[in-house]
Amino acid sequence: EGGRGGAVQFYLFAAFLVVAFLALNSSLSILNCWALGAHGGLSFPLIVTGVHMITGTAAIAPLMALHPGYYACLKREWARRWRALSAIGVMNVTQIALNNSSLVSLELSMNQIVRATGPVLTALIAIYVENRVPTPRAFACLLTVALGVMVTVFKGMARTSALGLAMVALSTVTQCTQISLSGRLMAGSGGRLDAFQMTFYTGPVACLTIAPFALAVEARAFSYALASAPTTVLAFLLGSSALAVLYNVALFQALKTLSTTGTAVLGNVKIVLLLLLSAIALGELRTWSAQQLVGVVVTFGASAVYSMLKVKST
Repeated sequence: EGGRGGAVQFYLFAAFLVVAFLALNSSLSILNCWALGAHGGLSFPLIVTGVHMITGTAAIAPLMALHPGYYACLKREWARRWRALSAIGVMNVTQIALNNSSLVSLELSMNQIVRATGPVLTALIAIYVENRVPTPRAFACLLTVALGVMVTVFKGMARTSALGLAMVALSTVTQCTQISLSGRLMAGSGGRLDAFQMTFYTGPVACLTIAPFALAVEARAFSYALASAPTTVLAFLLGSSALAVLYNVALFQALKTLSTTGTAVLGNVKIVLLLLLSAIALGELRTWSAQQLVGVVVTFGASAVYSMLKVKST
């Protein structure tokens, strides 16, 4: 009876985590796209990324200092794992910067098509990083999910460049390596790190990595925006940073609870779900092609089958 109750609690928590991950990821993406795009006109994405990273550490610092369990092992954990934690921080901010830079010469739809390969790449990388080998059925589901996303978002080959494709491809590989390494670190022997610790430790490294480039490229744009619309800039930084902190915690917790590959699948589901919900909200669903509707069904169907296979294997 106790085992059944524990299983129910686990699945309820996993369901809550899925909803939180999708909601926070989508909200942060929409807010960033609006503010950093043509509508908001705040053209300093690298500075925003750095602020998000260091805010995560600052927000969790009181918990690290006041909670006896965290404070007692604060320095020890960093001393033991600083190489891996530093690598994760550097890879995280690098993949974000590369992805944002790719959009200068690449359509968003083509960017998402390349990033749709994430679950497949994560599964392949996890074989070597986490020693997890997917079953043939599970791997077939991952390929089908990626194909479903590609079919849904494909809108032609307009504004596609080799440089843009190279940047988003490198960003995707870097992100998949980062989340696989994070999953290994959080599930490793000799004491496991949780989502709060991962967010706290990796934030400063990520911020320090991107700060020189952000200040060199965007200092003038940031100063101008801050002088001309200080309330808008500060409100955006505060709101988006709050969402980023919650999302980073949810992301690391998802890696621990749902596995690295499962979290990558969830990221693909988010892409299609956002497209579907925006089409419904704007009344554009009836203009969708049969190709797009098939892509939605394939993505959700393959994701559901993959989830069932994971449940049966536990």
